[in-house]
Amino acid sequence: MVTYWRQAGLSYIRYSPICAKAVKIALKMEFRASAEKTAGSSIKIAKVKKENQPQLELEMLHFHPEDV
Repeated sequence: MVTYWRQAGLSYIRYSPICAKAVKIALKMEFRASAEKTAGSSIKIAKVKKENQPQLELEMLHFHPEDV
């Protein structure tokens, strides 16, 4: 059994933000502001400076599905 988004030629990575956007548009105004706060995702990348030093360099990346 093939899912309908696969039949349309979409990957799940492309399908997921489309559905999320449709759900946010369908929300009532009082709940929409709360949903907009969680629209993006954050990724932490930790890079070790040297093997002997336990200090880490952290970089925050923000991903917004609308940019895809």
